[in-house]
Amino acid sequence: MGTANVKLKQVYLTAAEPEGLAEFYEALGLTVRFADAGKWIQFVGDKSTFCVAGLSESVSRPAQNAVLVFEADDLEQAVARAKDNGAEIFGEIRHMGGHGRIAQFKDPQRNTIQLFQAAIERNRAE
Repeated sequence: MGTANVKLKQVYLTAAEPEGLAEFYEALGLTVRFADAGKWIQFVGDKSTFCVAGLSESVSRPAQNAVLVFEADDLEQAVARAKDNGAEIFGEIRHMGGHGRIAQFKDPQRNTIQLFQAAIERNRAE
């Protein structure tokens, strides 16, 4: 029997008000790829996509989801933008040594989200 090739296709949050939550993520800097009013908003992604699903499209309940981690080039700017658009920031920015830094917040519909900024690579010649 052969092995099946499985890869991540997309991740989505369940939202009672999908358009409102999508507006928050647009303000954070994501770009909408596709929208089906009240049911599904898909954002542009690299190899996988992030989406917001309405109650009729989801197999989950709002704020009962996995934690999503978004990468940001400027962590402080991304945290400020999230806060300005209704996020509840909790805890301090956590330094993870040579890996990078992370900040945590609840989006306007209470999903736990993390923002990650990778550590700047040192000159390999050093």
